[in-house]
Amino acid sequence: MRSNKPFQIGNLLGRSEISGLLSRARALGELDSLVHGLIPSPLNEHCRVLSVRDDTLVVAADSPVWAARLRFQSSRLVKQLSGVSSVKLRTVQVRVRASEQPPDGRRITPIRQPVSGRNSMALKQAARSVTDAGLKAALLRLASRRTLPGRQRPEDDGNG
Repeated sequence: MRSNKPFQIGNLLGRSEISGLLSRARALGELDSLVHGLIPSPLNEHCRVLSVRDDTLVVAADSPVWAARLRFQSSRLVKQLSGVSSVKLRTVQVRVRASEQPPDGRRITPIRQPVSGRNSMALKQAARSVTDAGLKAALLRLASRRTLPGRQRPEDDGNG
């Protein structure tokens, strides 16, 4: 008969590959917290540690602007980390990667822009001349995004 006692996750994983992944993820999380403490605000809110490769710390920034600011801080960050961390780093590589979620936790939903009547006709005409089925379907989907009746866009008035 099986016991209903809970197991500790560490006992279940033992020395498997997953155990190694978990320990590396934990170490990166700790390094990320350490880096956030060393980088001045508000910059620290727009970057996160991705990995450590050889002697290079790889950090992601939300945008090119934050990446540039982080690059200015990189030599100071390496010096600060050499005094605090057991990881020996020589450089910081900064990559631009948009954040998965906005800071306030709201979900990002794409804005569906309506298409004018003239543009809808042009998209349908282009779809007729395309042989690729996927592209044809995408063009027809775009063409179906018409403006609502009564809501005229500048392109629809004949002057645009």
